[in-house]
Amino acid sequence: MVFRFRIISDKVENFVLHIDANARNTFFELHEAIQHACKYDSSELATFFLADEEWDKGEEIMMFSDKKSKQFPVLLMKNTFLGDYLKEREDKLIYIFDITSQKSFYIELNELVMENKLNAPTITYHRGNAPAQSFSGYNADLLAEHDSELQNVFTDFGELEDLNLIYGEIGEVM
Repeated sequence: MVFRFRIISDKVENFVLHIDANARNTFFELHEAIQHACKYDSSELATFFLADEEWDKGEEIMMFSDKKSKQFPVLLMKNTFLGDYLKEREDKLIYIFDITSQKSFYIELNELVMENKLNAPTITYHRGNAPAQSFSGYNADLLAEHDSELQNVFTDFGELEDLNLIYGEIGEVM
């Protein structure tokens, strides 16, 4: 069975994305298709939530396991199939593609097609620019510049060896 999804954003009014996916595809495969279509950095964390008819969040389908909560079963994108949780037209998902800024897409199952010829999710329609993805990764040049500024702040008080001569070793005081 093929699912036809319509994906919209509450941040960018003219953005619309349609993706067809097989019921045997995983949530991770859908995630990859969305990331690719929007030209996002796929190393950023993302998560899906099943949603009710009023878009209230339900069960979460995560990229990685939260090892803290072993008492509850965790649904992971890589081994959770779309067809196991989506059953009928108008089923809804919330896809948070930017955890840091809580930016999300609203995904609705628009149509169920009985054919079974699709192996991987396919973008069938794309209009508008996707909302920008915040970048929570680090920029090596920016960090190097910041480290150098930080080093200058500390050396304004003198070199560590000079301070040790004046005040003694930290370990001796404690």
